[in-house]
Amino acid sequence: MEFSFDLVFFLTLAAMLVGLVGSVVPGVPGVPLIFLAALVYAYLTGFEIVGAGILILLGAFAVLALAADYIGTAYGARKYGASWAGTLGGAVGGIVGTLVGALFLGIGAFFGLILGTVGGVFLGEYLKRQRTPVSSSGTEGPRVERASDRPSGGSGDWQRSSRAAGGVLVGYLISAVAQGILALASLAAFVLALIY
Repeated sequence: MEFSFDLVFFLTLAAMLVGLVGSVVPGVPGVPLIFLAALVYAYLTGFEIVGAGILILLGAFAVLALAADYIGTAYGARKYGASWAGTLGGAVGGIVGTLVGALFLGIGAFFGLILGTVGGVFLGEYLKRQRTPVSSSGTEGPRVERASDRPSGGSGDWQRSSRAAGGVLVGYLISAVAQGILALASLAAFVLALIY
């Protein structure tokens, strides 16, 4: 099957632009998508324009982006005290927020995703802390909690849950900046391969 060079180029460019946007949207592997688009382009053009060196470089950027996503999110979550419940709440909240934001609230999928993720982490952390006994040292433990151990009105739970939700947002921002830089570097490397 013969492929038109122009069609292949514009489809590749479109996929890379989606990858660029995806590099800052949680849950979308933007930089790996740019790498895959370049790989398909190189294959369909017989590796004459984009060679192995550029593909290895773009592959390395994709691996770094995946690592940045994991490390950034884990850093924010751990540094600010998010637990497995907060992480799970963030995942569910992100999906719900995306759908509700796009379909019902008119704020768009992206902002719905961010608000849903942060809200989900907060809710997950809050519910977990309401159910988990707290030891006298302030850490979660097996002993039964007395009513006098918990701050009145649960304000400590709200503060800890808010802190965990903020930590996930900080981790996301760190990850998004790193992935955005890697996505731009990937596009620049691809364009330079086309020019030279």
